[in-house]
Amino acid sequence: MTNPHRRKDSKSKAVVRKRKEKRVKTKKSLSDFEKLEDLISEFEKYDNKISTLKSDLRKLSDLHDSLESKVVDFKEYFEKKIRVVSNSVGDLETKIDEVRVSSNRLARDFDKFFEGHLPTRKINMPPPMTSQVTIYKADDPIDLRISILPNIIDKIMKRAKSKIDRDDKPDEEVVGLLTGRVHGKTVIIEEAIPGRAAHAGYAEVSLDPTDLAEIIDKMMREGKNRNIVGWYHSHLDLGVFLSDVDIRTQLTLQQFSYVIALVVDPIRNRHGFFYVDTRVKMSDGRPKIIEFMKENNQNEFNND
Repeated sequence: MTNPHRRKDSKSKAVVRKRKEKRVKTKKSLSDFEKLEDLISEFEKYDNKISTLKSDLRKLSDLHDSLESKVVDFKEYFEKKIRVVSNSVGDLETKIDEVRVSSNRLARDFDKFFEGHLPTRKINMPPPMTSQVTIYKADDPIDLRISILPNIIDKIMKRAKSKIDRDDKPDEEVVGLLTGRVHGKTVIIEEAIPGRAAHAGYAEVSLDPTDLAEIIDKMMREGKNRNIVGWYHSHLDLGVFLSDVDIRTQLTLQQFSYVIALVVDPIRNRHGFFYVDTRVKMSDGRPKIIEFMKENNQNEFNND
């Protein structure tokens, strides 16, 4: 016969076991739910990251479009600048060609003007009477003299003084050419022709090449039996001498024949004739400057 207490204990144990199994199942179910929630949370995080990446991509796309637009603007800007520079280079080349043509024309005019000039110096043509001219002799042993007709220096000095002490304008230097002929070793100055200055500065002035060419053309058209034998310019209260620019101008002119330089100072009322001797070099490397002095104490308006 079965013990009723034992049957009751068996039922109790079965109930307890079922309850445990149910709690285990519930715990498993809760654990799976939590995992699902974790997965959902992770998905949301990844979704947020994807949204952020999409936003960054949109920003990068906008930045790319902006940069591309700026690149196009810069390209157009530099293309315009290149066209402007190209046009400027074209204009500059045109100007250079014009200067080259003018230089060639001036060279041809010089060649024509001085053609046969050296034989002309050897023609036995008597100079003007000494009583009518002022003679200058070099202060160095060089076989060259200067003979100048009356009033030429007076006219140059008068023109130089007309360019100073003006109320409405600054003082200006004057420049021009000396024409005449060469007889043996004597430079005979017969006329002074006013010119235009291409450059003026402190104690220096240079002839305008275009003006020089026009003067030569005029002399050739008029058929005067004269040549360029020198040039003149003024210094303003600095004395009479040849500056570096003056020396360059003098060397350019005297390569054709005997050409001398006359410098006047209208403020100090002085003048002087000069020649550059390229055969002699000074200690500073510059050629020797030869100055001419009045011969035989002749009276002329130089208050030295």
